[in-house]
Amino acid sequence: MRRLPISSTGLRFLQRLAYSLLQATLFGTILGVLVYFRPPRAQPSEGAAPVTLLSRPAAGLESWERLTYDGRVRAVGARASRSDRVVVVALDDETLTEARQDDHAGVSSYPWPREMLGGMTQRLLDEGAEQVLIDLPFAELSPRACFAPGASGASGLDDDRALRALLDRVPQKSVLAFDWSPDRGIPPGSRLWPYRVRLGVFATEAAARARMRTVLSDQRPVFLIPEGKGVEVWGGVASEQEGQRVALELGVREPPRVLERRTSDDAFRVGPQELFVSLAAVRVEGLDVSRLEEVRQLEHPVAPLLGEASLYGAVTLPADSDGIVRAVPHLVSYRGQGDTRHVLPSMPLVAAMRQANTRTLRYAEGRLYVGDRFSIPMDASGYSLVRWDAAEVGRGARGSVARAIPAWKVLLNVFAVREGVPPRGVHDIDGRLVVLTNTSRRALDFQHTPIGERTPSGAILAQSLVNLLQSEGISRATPREDLALTLGMALLGAFVALTVNRGLRSSGDIFFYLFTMAVVGALYMAGAWYVFVTRLLWVALVGPVLAMGLTFLFTIVQASRSEQQLRRFVTDVLGRYVNPEVARLVTRDLRQLTRPELREVTVFFCDLDGFSRLSSELPPERLVQFLNDYLTEVTDVVRATRGQVDKYMGDAVMAFWGAPVRTERHAHLACDAALKVRAVLLARQEHWSKTYGHTPQCRVGIDSGEVLVGGMGSDLEAKYSVLGQSVKFSMYLEGLNRHFGTFVLVGDGVARLAQDGFVFREVDRVRPSGRTQATRLHELMGRKGELDARVQELLSIHEQALTTYHQRRFDVALALFLRGVEEFQDPLAQVYAERCRAYLRTMPPEDWDGVFALEGA
Repeated sequence: MRRLPISSTGLRFLQRLAYSLLQATLFGTILGVLVYFRPPRAQPSEGAAPVTLLSRPAAGLESWERLTYDGRVRAVGARASRSDRVVVVALDDETLTEARQDDHAGVSSYPWPREMLGGMTQRLLDEGAEQVLIDLPFAELSPRACFAPGASGASGLDDDRALRALLDRVPQKSVLAFDWSPDRGIPPGSRLWPYRVRLGVFATEAAARARMRTVLSDQRPVFLIPEGKGVEVWGGVASEQEGQRVALELGVREPPRVLERRTSDDAFRVGPQELFVSLAAVRVEGLDVSRLEEVRQLEHPVAPLLGEASLYGAVTLPADSDGIVRAVPHLVSYRGQGDTRHVLPSMPLVAAMRQANTRTLRYAEGRLYVGDRFSIPMDASGYSLVRWDAAEVGRGARGSVARAIPAWKVLLNVFAVREGVPPRGVHDIDGRLVVLTNTSRRALDFQHTPIGERTPSGAILAQSLVNLLQSEGISRATPREDLALTLGMALLGAFVALTVNRGLRSSGDIFFYLFTMAVVGALYMAGAWYVFVTRLLWVALVGPVLAMGLTFLFTIVQASRSEQQLRRFVTDVLGRYVNPEVARLVTRDLRQLTRPELREVTVFFCDLDGFSRLSSELPPERLVQFLNDYLTEVTDVVRATRGQVDKYMGDAVMAFWGAPVRTERHAHLACDAALKVRAVLLARQEHWSKTYGHTPQCRVGIDSGEVLVGGMGSDLEAKYSVLGQSVKFSMYLEGLNRHFGTFVLVGDGVARLAQDGFVFREVDRVRPSGRTQATRLHELMGRKGELDARVQELLSIHEQALTTYHQRRFDVALALFLRGVEEFQDPLAQVYAERCRAYLRTMPPEDWDGVFALEGA
């Protein structure tokens, strides 16, 4: 016999539960770890050891997650309104086209003089702008600058100094841009500068910055050497004579002091980069600087543009691995001399700091606080996700903010003021911050963002500044929270799978499971979407949904395999045609299929009448076809009445009720099946007559009693069956039908158990061989309440006749039986009429009890 699966429903449920929890733990842990170790935006420092085993799958999962993020952030943009707090002034294609056609000096070719950019900045501030963020590169000296030391332009200042002078008129109102790179740059070459000249003594380093900037502007190194409580500024020179000349040009009052440069002086050497870092660096409380993006190369404004009257902010916008810019690095770290780390801000951040009138930042609980006025979500690596105020970037330079003004319109106002005429236009920028940026095609300064493939970098900075000024941004759930969500969704997938599992019986079940999984996944996605749109919180979506889906699928597959194994076992033991309800009840405790026991059941034996003649007349193919039709009809009736088909023996069908599923109505069900078989076969008579040329009848024997039930057979083949006297007697009852002319004969036990629902008439009293007690045979006439008047009259006559028969009044009994023959063509009455004639000729002995001994029963 096939190995018995776990026998009880409870134990099988615990097995499925354990497997589903195992799957949930497995997939939840794997995907949770990938979610937890999501790739950092900032490149790890040299000492960090990335988790190489997880880096590639974690990066793949994160790339899918970012795609869902893009859809969510566009949904937020669709609900938002564009802000007018920050305005973009764009050096766009329209501006450059107009400039080429203008007669003013210096504007027909680009790049324009930097003095002109300073004039535009001054003009924007005069029109009411609070700050001007100049998103233009100044990493090289202006082409109009005089490179020879001491030389000057026609106006007395070269182009860079002219711009610096204009910006100095409005201190702290301008922000100059710088770029950075995490890659190491190539150190610039320099002269040996064998001498150094002292150019002043200052109380602090900050007080010395102006002199340092002047020296650096002449492309000379600066040496900042401590002296007492102050510092001395020295400049590198090629000779003693050049040192004296430089001191005089810079207005040094004391006699020039020129010394040979020593190797130890290099420890105090200050270049433009060190000066820039000292001007741009900010202090951050509560932040681990080592986790910030470490930059190794800076492209800052040239030395003549370095001054305390301006602010400095980074405009570098690193893209994610898929080339899309989603976040702005507001803070980066730079390792200076002596391994000192400096924190450098972004251009939007430094502008917000000026608005909050602070140079100190505070980081706590995933937010960066700018004084007491602004705050924005920021991760520990210094990046803040951009919350867009539009779903699409659209055309023009404004990006996702409300307005963009062509720079040409501002420049026209500059020209008008210089010419002493009123400005040509009013730009309504009073109290607003302005981002001056180049959005022309020649600038190639566009980024791929979630809202468009060509988003101007200046517009991204403007939107980031809006986020800061509104203290609104997108927070991302912590890795620990995403891990918990992933594990939770995996457990939910296991729970749903256990709840809805019903096996895999058809393609409809597959569709149902996929639909259920899709509904659960869609509900989680809707929840994640809602949290993002309403609370601006980015929770993991792909990892949890994958964990749920994989756990659900594997749990369903395993549960279906167990169900299929269970169904195969039940089918092997009970046969292919077991009633589904019976199979369901049996699976509650499979031990009843294998454990032998004595139980009262009702055995049913059905055989075709005239099959031998039929088999000799029909060809084999037609015979098998007819036999299959007939057996299918009988089997369907047995299954419909929750019976169990035991076996097929040629044209005969053996079935039983009361096992393996217990029922007190096994006799009722067997009688009901017998009547239904008769009805079905009668209904098929016309079809079989036309198809096969025969109208066969069936005869049924039914007996109830205690039999042995259980799995019986060999190690190779076994089946649930019954064994006992009732089995043998039901087969013999079926054969007695021919003798009595009846169709359904039942034992006395059946008539006794089912008398409340069916009508029987006594057929005979017999003593089967092997039994000491006599038993009565009955014919099943029909269901109570369904017999017509003619059958009821027959039953009345038969009862009277049988009573007189057993009273030995054979003459009266003969008359009544003959009446049954003549009026009702009752074959049983004909059998008894012959018996009465025989007893009238030879009376039975005095101890005759009306019982016949049946040979072979």
